[in-house]
Amino acid sequence: MISRTFSVLKSVRTISTTLSRQTYKSDCALEKLYPNSNPDPLKHVEFKDTKFSKKVNEESFSGYIPRDQLEIKYLKSSGAGGQHVNKVNTKVEVRFNIDRADWIPEWIKPKLKANEHGKINKEGELIITSDKTRTQLLNQADCMDKIRTMIFNASIKPKEPTQKMLESVKERLEKARREALREKRDHSLRKQQRQTSVNDF
Repeated sequence: MISRTFSVLKSVRTISTTLSRQTYKSDCALEKLYPNSNPDPLKHVEFKDTKFSKKVNEESFSGYIPRDQLEIKYLKSSGAGGQHVNKVNTKVEVRFNIDRADWIPEWIKPKLKANEHGKINKEGELIITSDKTRTQLLNQADCMDKIRTMIFNASIKPKEPTQKMLESVKERLEKARREALREKRDHSLRKQQRQTSVNDF
C-alpha cells in the first residue's frame, strides 16, 4: 500500500513537471526576452546581517525611529485650544538617551549633542515636546519629525575643500599679508616725517 502511494505521488510529480515545461510562454515572457537571466532573482538570495549592511547602518541614518526605545508622555497643553485647553492631555513629550540609542550612528551622536545641548538633561536624554495641534497623534508625529530633522542635520558632513577653494583662501591670505606690510610701511614713513618736521624747528 505504501509503495503504491509513493508510486502515485511520483507519477503526479512527473506529470506536473511535464506540464510546467509545456506551459505556453508569450514572446514577451521574461524567459524569452532575457534567456540567460534568473526569472526569480530572490529565490536563491539569503538575507543576512552582513558586514556590509552593518557598515551602511553605522555610516548613515535611515530615518527610522523605533518607538519602543522612546519614553512618551502626554501632558496638558499650555497653548491655545479653546474650551478644552488645560483639560485634555494633548501635549506630547518624547525623550530618549542619546548614548543608548543604537539606531543612531555613533559618529552622529557628538554633533547631535552639540547642536541640541539645550534640550538634553543631566542624564543625557534628549527631550522633545509638541503642543502644535489639539490631538495627541499629530503632536507625537511632530515630535518624531523634530527628532528626525535634528539627526539629519547632525549627519551633514562639511564639504571637502576643492583645489580652487584652497587657492582662493591662499590668495586672500597673501593679499591680507601684503596689505598689513603696506600699512606698517606707511605708518613708519609718517612717523619719520613727523620726526623730521620736529627737527626742522
